[in-house]
This record gives sequence, C-alpha cells and structure tokens, in this order.
Amino acid sequence: MSKINRRSFITGAAASLIIPTQGMASPTPWPQIGFDRLWIRNTHGEQLTVTHWNGRSYDPSAVRMLSWLWRDWRDADNAVYIDPRLFTYLANIQTRLSLASREPRQIIMNSGYRTPERNATIEGAAVNSQHILGRACDFNLEGVRPSVVANHAAAYNVPGLGRYRNFTHIDVGPAGRRW
Repeated sequence: MSKINRRSFITGAAASLIIPTQGMASPTPWPQIGFDRLWIRNTHGEQLTVTHWNGRSYDPSAVRMLSWLWRDWRDADNAVYIDPRLFTYLANIQTRLSLASREPRQIIMNSGYRTPERNATIEGAAVNSQHILGRACDFNLEGVRPSVVANHAAAYNVPGLGRYRNFTHIDVGPAGRRW
C-alpha cells in the first residue's frame, strides 16, 4: 500500500489531459457513464468523471485521480493508491443501473480509504477493514435504493458485499464475504 499526496495527484491530473486514452467507447447515451469510466462524488462535495480503463489496462493517471478522491479527508487528507478493480465493479454497477433506469445515476461515495486511526473510532468498523487497505467503498447510487444496488453488486459477484439500510459496501478483499 503506497501513499499518495496532493503533488502526485496534480501530476496525474495534468498527465491525463495530455495522454490520450484508447477504448473510450461506451454503450451508454451519457458521456460520464460507461463500463470504462466513473461519475462519482464524495460526501465532501468533490466530484470526478474519469475514464479509468483504456480497453487493455488501467490508466495510471486516472487511478491516481480516483485514489485522491478516495482519500480520508476527515484525517488530514491521507491517501493511498486504491485497488483499481474496485473502480471496475463500481463502473459496472453504475452503468447497468443507469441503463435500467434510462437516466444517468451518479455514485455518492460515503466512505473510501480510512486511516487505521480513524477506522478505530468508527463504531462497528472491522479492525481489519478493507477500507484501511484501499480496497473498499461505501456508497449510494443517486435515486436507487441500496437494496437494489446490493442485488446488482451480488450479480457481479463482488468479493465483499455489505448490505446496509442506507448504503451499500463493496470491496475487493478475499472473495465470498457477505453481510
């Protein structure tokens, strides 16, 4: 798990403006949503639309930008590189549910990376949480009930799936965990 900082985020953001990505085609009527991209906002109010997959590999600058969005802004903006497989699961869920509802649905991330110190202050958080490893996301999909989101996540066989009344948790930790 390697840390990132504001400078590496800015460098990655600048590079993404210069380096063209391939495989931009997306079978949706919306430019911000597709199997290769995410349209996401965190509860801190920051949002990002980014293509993270170029058809053959993950785009390193996009992963840096998403990793910065995932940072623990509640704990001094600490950030680590986020496992990009998480972005693929989120993009699949977002795309399928947007297509099903015939309108774009933005992901609202409630919790991404957490420092171990902050994780220890959260009631009910697992000591070995995938959040502290940069492999988890608690989120909502705008206008979609969490139970519907969780059912779609289960259909994609996400490794870790938590069903909560007000949000859905997915992670790319060890496979087969459900709660």
